[in-house]
Amino acid sequence: MSKGRVGARLLVLAVLAAALAAPASATTADGLVGGCPSTYEQPFAPWLDFASYVLAPNGDLESGSAGWSLDGGASVVAGNESFYVHDAQDGSSLSLLPGSSATTGDICIGLTSPDLRFFARNLGSPLSTLKVEVLYTGLLGRPRALTVAVLTGGSSWQPTLPVAFLENLTLLPLLTDGTTSVAFRFTPQGSSSEWRIDDVYVDPFKGE
Repeated sequence: MSKGRVGARLLVLAVLAAALAAPASATTADGLVGGCPSTYEQPFAPWLDFASYVLAPNGDLESGSAGWSLDGGASVVAGNESFYVHDAQDGSSLSLLPGSSATTGDICIGLTSPDLRFFARNLGSPLSTLKVEVLYTGLLGRPRALTVAVLTGGSSWQPTLPVAFLENLTLLPLLTDGTTSVAFRFTPQGSSSEWRIDDVYVDPFKGE
């Protein structure tokens, strides 16, 4: 690893440590992650992942496309992920066809190197992939996008592996009271791609 990369990582760690060591604000209480309102769930416990996750805003797609930015034919369709981890009454998921993309709304996170995890199925070519990007604002106020995963998948619903994103950022995010906002963009890759995703969660306590 180059000296420059080592120095950048040390700077990231120093900034994160300072943010996490700062006194909690007066509004911080149980149910808040780094100052972010949160409701904890353990949706991946059946897969022996007992971490507490937070559902992304409308991450279950049960409010249609509210809060999402859908492009190129991406749409909310009938048919929930088959495990119904969020609610047994849920009935929607997100369809991603070739040339489409879908971006979540802003998600408030604390700086503890959190993960992203969701459910996905690949109804298209088995060679197609799903690109996952994290969108954030750098310290200079410039919008940034970083690919954090390129996923493969089968035709049945399955949870993805945890996707680490914050610790993989190449530039520091803009911090406010130890929190930052990110969004995620999902883009199918391949002319014969056809993906579904559902129940998008963030783990605010990676490693705990």
